[in-house]
Amino acid sequence: MTRSHTVDFLNSGFVVKTAMSPDFNSKLKAEVEQIGELHALYPELMVPVLHEGLAAGRQFYVLEKKASLPLSAIVLDEQRTLAARRKIVLNALENIQTAIGLEIENQPAQVSDMPARLQEEWEATRFAHDLFDKPVLLNGVRFSITAREVIEKAIEMARGEAFRSVEKAHFNFHFGNVLYDEERSLTHFIDPDFSVSGLDPLFGFSRFAFSFWHELAAEVEDAVKMVPMSDALMFVLAKQDYGNILSEIPEIGGISGLLPLMGENMRNRFYVLTAYCFLRSIRINGSKQPWKTPRSPVIARPEEVLMLGMLTYLEGASVASESLYA
Repeated sequence: MTRSHTVDFLNSGFVVKTAMSPDFNSKLKAEVEQIGELHALYPELMVPVLHEGLAAGRQFYVLEKKASLPLSAIVLDEQRTLAARRKIVLNALENIQTAIGLEIENQPAQVSDMPARLQEEWEATRFAHDLFDKPVLLNGVRFSITAREVIEKAIEMARGEAFRSVEKAHFNFHFGNVLYDEERSLTHFIDPDFSVSGLDPLFGFSRFAFSFWHELAAEVEDAVKMVPMSDALMFVLAKQDYGNILSEIPEIGGISGLLPLMGENMRNRFYVLTAYCFLRSIRINGSKQPWKTPRSPVIARPEEVLMLGMLTYLEGASVASESLYA
């Protein structure tokens, strides 16, 4: 995947986003406009742009200084207790709930074509379809459903649900874009994603839901090991803390953890949007090479970790076993 930009968190507290090349200048200009619209919608939560311009022909913008850490640096910090980490996660989620509520209230409801969107992403991840057919175990616990069956289930659910379609929404509340000020217990947001405009704003919750697995897939080295078996694939988490996060912070561990924020009646809609989120990330971050069963234990690649994350979040295998960490 070609990255469109770099993001630098300066020691001074400012956040600077810069296009990788002039080819991506228009993308960053559109982001500046979207940030302005969201700041007008929820000014206490959205970090505003202080300055924008060109540096060596590349578009950049500077965000207001915040004495904050991205949620990724907090959730994966083993020096913090799980209870302390969960408290911060809950604070962030309350503010995400507020933002999504405002996004829904301030725009007319339209219907998006989620079955078609989901089918399109499924076709675009054809390189990993053999992987999706494999029975899976996580830390010795076998899932009762394959990833292909999850996608088939999501497509069928999508046909029976009505989804909103909005243009002005954040859509991108993953851990790196949620900043937390511990001293003042304040949450702020950066980096909305206009590339998925037209989706249901609940997709913002889906981006949060997949964040933990995206971190393991794309940001943390050697986070998950994959062990081929005669009839399945067994995945082993590299650290016991990863399993503890999933079991002790239910909002990260599985779909039931976030439903209190949106209502049980949103389960199917959220399931569909989250399956779509994982599939989309597999398309973007995956190797694009036709998947083949390895002959020996290997470090899991992004598409393998994300497939595992989708299964775990939506269909919930227990990860409590302490005897199988790498």
